[in-house]
Amino acid sequence: MLSLYKTLVRPHVEYCSCVWNPSYKRDKELLERLQHRYTKMIINMREKTYEERLKFLVLWTLEEHRNRQGIIEVFKM
Repeated sequence: MLSLYKTLVRPHVEYCSCVWNPSYKRDKELLERLQHRYTKMIINMREKTYEERLKFLVLWTLEEHRNRQGIIEVFKM
């Protein structure tokens, strides 16, 4: 289930994220809610908090991931 998320869903969410990085809090929350819902679908993860699920599945929040991609792009320049 996690590999499906990493290969099919997350690339669509992160496509060119260093260019269109959302600046409004509401937009960031909408994107984060996508990962929040998906991690709840994984077996035995429903009763855990979002932070616990991320730690257990070795995932970053989407905002942290976008920030990292932005730093990498600046480094490439």
